[in-house]
Amino acid sequence: MFSGKKRTRARSAWLLLCGLVCVGTAAFAGAAQAADKSQQAYWAGFAYTADQSAVEASTPRAAAVLKARGLAPLNQALWARLKAQPPASLQLIDQPLAMLDGTTSATVLATALDRELVSIEPIGGQYKVLVEVALQALFFDFRERQVVASYPITLQRIDVMEYLPDDDDIDAIVADLLYGKAATGLPQVLADTLVKAQLPAASTRRLQVGEVTLSDAVRAKLPDTVDEKVLRATLAHELSKTLSANTGIGLLPPATGQAIGGAMAARFADGKVYQLKIPEPDYVVKLRLDGLKNGVLNETPAMKTMLFGAFFQASVVEPFSGKVFFDQPLRKGATKVVPATQWHVDQWSASYETALAGLDAFAGAAAKRADSKAWLDEQKPGGKPLQQQTQALQELIKSCR
Repeated sequence: MFSGKKRTRARSAWLLLCGLVCVGTAAFAGAAQAADKSQQAYWAGFAYTADQSAVEASTPRAAAVLKARGLAPLNQALWARLKAQPPASLQLIDQPLAMLDGTTSATVLATALDRELVSIEPIGGQYKVLVEVALQALFFDFRERQVVASYPITLQRIDVMEYLPDDDDIDAIVADLLYGKAATGLPQVLADTLVKAQLPAASTRRLQVGEVTLSDAVRAKLPDTVDEKVLRATLAHELSKTLSANTGIGLLPPATGQAIGGAMAARFADGKVYQLKIPEPDYVVKLRLDGLKNGVLNETPAMKTMLFGAFFQASVVEPFSGKVFFDQPLRKGATKVVPATQWHVDQWSASYETALAGLDAFAGAAAKRADSKAWLDEQKPGGKPLQQQTQALQELIKSCR
C-alpha cells in the first residue's frame, strides 16, 4: 500500500506525465497542421473571364445582379465562408494583389464567372424554372501570369412557379445563388469545392478537356434558343467539373470557351485585367456528342414514362506522342415520368440532363467509383477493349494527382 505522501508523489508524477503527453501531442498535432498548410494562395476575390460586352452576352442575368448588388459584399461573403471553413491542405491569405510586387512566386485564387443557363418549362398551369450559373475556382501564378489549376463550380436552382417568370424573378434566383447563405449558394459551394483542393507539384501531370464537337444529328435537334458554341463550352465545363469532383484533381481550364489559344483573361473588381497563360496539357480529354434520342416506354391515362438516351465518344490522348489511352463509344439512359396534366415536355432539357449524367458516369469510371462497373457493363460494344482502356485511364488519373 502507498502512504499518503507516496500517493501524493505518485499522483503528481502521473499528472506531470499526462501534461508532457498532452503537450507532446499538441505539438505534434500543431506540426502536422502546419505541414498540411504548407501550400499558400492569396485570395483575390470574384473575377470575370471575359470583357464587359462578352459577360453581358453570355451571362446577362448574372451580370445584371452583380452590377446592382456590387462585388464588395459578394467578396466579403465568400471570404467569410472560406475563413469559417478553410481548405484542409491550403492556407488562404487575404491580401490585395496590389501588394504583390511580382518578384517572387505567389499563387492567387479567384472565383471566376463563366456562363449561365435559364430554362422555363410549362407544366400544366405552372412553370418549371431551371437556373444555372457556372464558375471556377481558378488558381494562377501571379509572377508568371500562368494558370495552375481550376476547380469548376455549377450553381443550380430548380423551382416551380404559378406564373411565367420575368427577368426580375430570374434575377432574384441568381442573386440567391451568388450571395445566399444556403448550401446551394456560392459561398458554401466554393468552400465545399476547396475543402480537399491541393496545388499540383511541378512534376504533376496536367489534364485538360479539349475539343468538344456535336454530330450533325445533334445539331439538327438544337432548339432555336440554344447556341452551338455556348453548348460546346457548357459541355466542356461540365465535363471538367465532374472529372475534378470525382477524381479530386484540379484540371486546366477547358480549351473551349474563354480559354482559347492557350490564354484567358481574369478581370477583377478594381478593374485590373490579367492575361493568363494556360500551360500545355500532358493529357487531353475530347468529347463528341453523337446522338440524343427519346421515346415512350409506357403510357397510362394518368401519365407516361419516357426514355432519354445520350450517345457520345470520349477519348483521352497524350498530345506530344499521340498515344491514345482511351477512345470508346459510350451511352447513358434516363427515364422521365410525365403527368397527363403536363401539356408540354421540354425534351431538350431532359436530353441535356441525360448527357450530363453520361459525363458523370464516364468521370466516375475514370476515378474507379464503386458504381462505375455496372454502367461499364451496359456499354456496347464494350468488352475487353473497354476494360483495358478504362484501366489505362485510371492509371493516368493517378499520375495527375
